[in-house]
Amino acid sequence: MKRLIPLLALSAALLAPAGALASGVVVKVQPSSHLVAVTRSATSVALVHTSAAARLHVGERVALTARTLRNGTLSAARVRVVGRAHSVRFRGLLLAKSRTRLVVSAGGAVISIHRGSRSTAGAREGGPQPGSQVSVQATVGADDELEADDVTVVTPIAPGGSIEGRLTIGTGTVTVNAEQMTLVLKVPRGFDLTTFENGDEVLATFSQQDDGSLVLTDLSGDENAQQADDKDGNGNGDDAGGNGGGDGNGGGDSGGDGD
Repeated sequence: MKRLIPLLALSAALLAPAGALASGVVVKVQPSSHLVAVTRSATSVALVHTSAAARLHVGERVALTARTLRNGTLSAARVRVVGRAHSVRFRGLLLAKSRTRLVVSAGGAVISIHRGSRSTAGAREGGPQPGSQVSVQATVGADDELEADDVTVVTPIAPGGSIEGRLTIGTGTVTVNAEQMTLVLKVPRGFDLTTFENGDEVLATFSQQDDGSLVLTDLSGDENAQQADDKDGNGNGDDAGGNGGGDGNGGGDSGGDGD
């Protein structure tokens, strides 16, 4: 019986909640907001709060010890560079395009992709239209820029997406200004914006209507990991599952974030 107690204690420790291990490739770095966008699979990208952002580069393959916050972003307790990728693949909503550049929203990150010599001629001249969900395959350039190899349509009209950036509140609309893109989102009747102010860093989730217009469906603070994990104040988030409590500000990256 005495031997059973330590074994039970060990089992409880192994089953205790802890930061999940994950890995992926960095596709965007926002040092000023301590955010990086990391591929989670060939179809998804996650925004990660980490104080290691200033030391990371596009194309680096990283291993994360992180947990999911209430607004869907991650808070990393540890980030470790484990290699470098020469190409990446992910899906997102095509927001805008020109002859030289594509702008895609993936996991809340607005990612700029250069359309250079590696792009097919058809993709440069026509190809996917803004508002479609696309699958992107890109090469990581030496200057940390992504260059499109292949961009194909997954669905002609994406159901929606999300964008992280600075908020401006209008009349019946909100504007979210990201580094590469500004989106105007319609605000549905009854949506509570009283806890937000102009200039707030937010993560806005939206749906796309049949006419191509975008309607705000959720809004949460995203200034830091603590704010991203606290959605009680805006009255629009789902409170199920509790607050997650002791997240802190996600700044637990100190010490273990090096290569």
